[in-house]
Amino acid sequence: MKTLKTPFSFVGGKTEVTKDTVTIINQKIESILNTPKFSRILHPLYGSSISMLINEYPSEIVLLDAKVEALMDLGENLSGATILDMRFDTSSITSSDPILNVYLTYRLPIGTIIGSTLKIAIPGIVTEDTIV
Repeated sequence: MKTLKTPFSFVGGKTEVTKDTVTIINQKIESILNTPKFSRILHPLYGSSISMLINEYPSEIVLLDAKVEALMDLGENLSGATILDMRFDTSSITSSDPILNVYLTYRLPIGTIIGSTLKIAIPGIVTEDTIV
């Protein structure tokens, strides 16, 4: 299995690719969680509703809902790995930089367990500072 490496770069006039399974799975997970559901015309169920759920500084209940939704979305759209655990770190969220850190543990088909950290953009954060 090989895929384009992100962020995109060129090597010898060609787009760089990767064959590293962990890199490929991390890119797939990041793509699913950063793509809003129904935003792809030919594949409307691809993506995650996480950005629709978190539209302000998240409470524990909102984070639990987002975790359940994200795990279901990954279950529907991710091939090549099984998600074992997911945690969110909200300490990095600010109104000027609304990024949610996601810590994942997943199993590859060969049985290897991988821990990974991804950043998910939360575009809808509304605070007192952002209201005009």
